[in-house]
Amino acid sequence: MRLTANWQYEIRERWGISMLSQCSPLVENVLWVTRCSKTKKGIYRGTPKDLYVSPINRYFYTYMEQRGLPYGVLSDKYGLHMDDEELEYYDIHPKELTEYDKGMLGELIRKKACGRGFSKLVFYNPSPLMSIPYFEMLYYSGLEIFYTTVLNLEL
Repeated sequence: MRLTANWQYEIRERWGISMLSQCSPLVENVLWVTRCSKTKKGIYRGTPKDLYVSPINRYFYTYMEQRGLPYGVLSDKYGLHMDDEELEYYDIHPKELTEYDKGMLGELIRKKACGRGFSKLVFYNPSPLMSIPYFEMLYYSGLEIFYTTVLNLEL
Protein backbone atom coordinates (compact mmCIF):
# COMPACT_ATOMS: atom_id res chain seq x y z
CA MET A 1 0.00 0.00 0.00
CA ARG A 2 1.29 3.44 -0.87
CA LEU A 3 0.44 6.98 0.08
CA THR A 4 0.24 9.92 -2.30
CA ALA A 5 0.95 13.63 -1.92
CA ASN A 6 -2.47 13.82 -0.21
CA TRP A 7 -1.32 11.43 2.54
CA GLN A 8 -2.96 13.39 5.37
CA TYR A 9 -6.37 13.06 3.70
CA GLU A 10 -5.73 9.37 2.89
CA ILE A 11 -4.82 8.57 6.49
CA ARG A 12 -8.08 10.14 7.65
CA GLU A 13 -10.17 8.40 4.98
CA ARG A 14 -8.59 4.93 5.17
CA TRP A 15 -8.05 4.57 8.90
CA GLY A 16 -10.03 7.39 10.56
CA ILE A 17 -6.86 8.93 11.98
CA SER A 18 -6.74 12.70 12.48
CA MET A 19 -3.60 14.78 12.16
CA LEU A 20 -2.53 16.40 15.40
CA SER A 21 -1.78 20.08 15.13
CA GLN A 22 -0.69 22.64 17.68
CA CYS A 23 -4.30 23.65 18.12
CA SER A 24 -5.57 20.09 18.67
CA PRO A 25 -7.15 19.66 22.09
CA LEU A 26 -5.27 17.33 24.40
CA VAL A 27 -7.07 15.88 27.39
CA GLU A 28 -6.13 13.71 30.33
CA ASN A 29 -7.06 10.37 28.80
CA VAL A 30 -4.54 10.60 25.91
CA LEU A 31 -1.64 8.18 25.64
CA TRP A 32 1.32 9.02 23.41
CA VAL A 33 2.75 6.12 21.41
CA THR A 34 5.42 5.50 18.79
CA ARG A 35 6.37 2.42 16.80
CA CYS A 36 8.78 -0.32 17.73
CA SER A 37 12.12 -0.43 15.94
CA LYS A 38 14.31 -3.02 14.30
CA THR A 39 17.25 -1.86 16.37
CA LYS A 40 17.09 -3.64 19.72
CA LYS A 41 19.73 -4.48 22.28
CA GLY A 42 20.49 -8.19 22.58
CA ILE A 43 18.67 -8.71 25.88
CA TYR A 44 16.12 -11.25 27.03
CA ARG A 45 13.50 -8.82 28.33
CA GLY A 46 13.05 -5.17 29.19
CA THR A 47 11.09 -1.94 29.05
CA PRO A 48 10.62 -0.15 25.72
CA LYS A 49 13.75 1.91 26.47
CA ASP A 50 15.72 -1.34 26.78
CA LEU A 51 14.36 -3.03 23.65
CA TYR A 52 13.62 -0.34 21.07
CA VAL A 53 16.68 1.87 20.76
CA SER A 54 16.51 3.57 17.37
CA PRO A 55 17.19 7.33 17.30
CA ILE A 56 13.46 7.97 16.72
CA ASN A 57 12.55 5.91 19.78
CA ARG A 58 15.19 7.51 22.01
CA TYR A 59 14.05 11.01 20.97
CA PHE A 60 10.44 10.06 21.75
CA TYR A 61 11.32 8.67 25.21
CA THR A 62 13.28 11.80 26.13
CA TYR A 63 10.45 14.06 24.97
CA MET A 64 7.82 12.17 26.96
CA GLU A 65 9.92 11.81 30.11
CA GLN A 66 10.90 15.49 30.15
CA ARG A 67 7.17 16.26 30.27
CA GLY A 68 6.29 13.55 32.78
CA LEU A 69 3.96 11.77 30.35
CA PRO A 70 3.31 8.03 30.31
CA TYR A 71 3.88 6.48 26.89
CA GLY A 72 3.78 3.27 24.96
CA VAL A 73 5.36 1.63 21.95
CA LEU A 74 3.28 -0.11 19.31
CA SER A 75 4.60 -3.65 19.13
CA ASP A 76 4.41 -6.25 16.36
CA LYS A 77 4.08 -8.91 19.08
CA TYR A 78 2.40 -7.30 22.11
CA GLY A 79 0.22 -4.64 20.51
CA LEU A 80 1.19 -2.04 23.10
CA HIS A 81 4.32 -2.08 25.27
CA MET A 82 3.89 0.44 28.07
CA ASP A 83 6.84 2.48 29.37
CA ASP A 84 6.82 0.73 32.76
CA GLU A 85 6.43 -2.88 31.49
CA GLU A 86 9.21 -5.40 31.11
CA LEU A 87 8.40 -7.77 28.25
CA GLU A 88 10.38 -10.46 26.43
CA TYR A 89 12.56 -9.68 23.42
CA TYR A 90 11.19 -10.64 19.99
CA ASP A 91 12.02 -10.05 16.36
CA ILE A 92 8.94 -9.77 14.17
CA HIS A 93 8.91 -7.50 11.12
CA PRO A 94 5.62 -5.70 10.38
CA LYS A 95 5.66 -7.19 6.85
CA GLU A 96 5.17 -10.62 8.46
CA LEU A 97 1.82 -9.58 9.96
CA THR A 98 -1.41 -10.71 8.33
CA GLU A 99 -4.59 -8.64 8.41
CA TYR A 100 -5.83 -11.01 11.11
CA ASP A 101 -2.66 -10.37 13.16
CA LYS A 102 -3.16 -6.60 12.86
CA GLY A 103 -6.75 -7.00 14.03
CA MET A 104 -5.66 -9.01 17.06
CA LEU A 105 -2.91 -6.49 17.85
CA GLY A 106 -5.48 -3.69 17.58
CA GLU A 107 -7.63 -5.46 20.17
CA LEU A 108 -4.61 -5.81 22.46
CA ILE A 109 -3.85 -2.09 22.03
CA ARG A 110 -7.42 -1.17 22.97
CA LYS A 111 -7.51 -3.53 25.96
CA LYS A 112 -4.24 -2.29 27.42
CA ALA A 113 -4.90 1.42 26.73
CA CYS A 114 -8.41 1.30 28.18
CA GLY A 115 -7.18 -0.74 31.12
CA ARG A 116 -4.88 2.16 31.94
CA GLY A 117 -7.64 4.78 31.51
CA PHE A 118 -6.74 5.98 28.00
CA SER A 119 -9.40 6.32 25.30
CA LYS A 120 -7.32 8.35 22.82
CA LEU A 121 -3.86 7.78 21.38
CA VAL A 122 -1.42 10.17 19.75
CA PHE A 123 0.87 8.24 17.41
CA TYR A 124 4.26 9.79 16.63
CA ASN A 125 6.38 8.66 13.69
CA PRO A 126 8.25 10.99 11.31
CA SER A 127 7.48 8.77 8.30
CA PRO A 128 3.86 8.34 7.20
CA LEU A 129 4.92 5.62 4.76
CA MET A 130 6.69 3.57 7.46
CA SER A 131 3.60 4.05 9.65
CA ILE A 132 1.15 2.14 7.46
CA PRO A 133 1.24 -1.18 9.39
CA TYR A 134 0.75 0.77 12.62
CA PHE A 135 -2.12 2.82 11.16
CA GLU A 136 -3.77 -0.52 10.39
CA MET A 137 -3.25 -1.83 13.93
CA LEU A 138 -4.51 1.43 15.40
CA TYR A 139 -7.58 1.34 13.16
CA TYR A 140 -8.48 -2.07 14.60
CA SER A 141 -8.14 -0.71 18.15
CA GLY A 142 -11.36 1.27 17.72
CA LEU A 143 -9.86 4.12 19.77
CA GLU A 144 -9.73 7.74 18.71
CA ILE A 145 -6.33 8.18 17.08
CA PHE A 146 -4.30 11.28 16.28
CA TYR A 147 -1.08 11.24 14.25
CA THR A 148 1.91 13.57 14.25
CA THR A 149 5.25 13.61 12.47
CA VAL A 150 6.78 16.12 14.89
CA LEU A 151 7.12 16.41 18.64
CA ASN A 152 7.75 20.13 19.00
CA LEU A 153 4.14 20.68 20.08
CA GLU A 154 3.24 22.72 23.13
CA LEU A 155 1.68 20.39 25.66
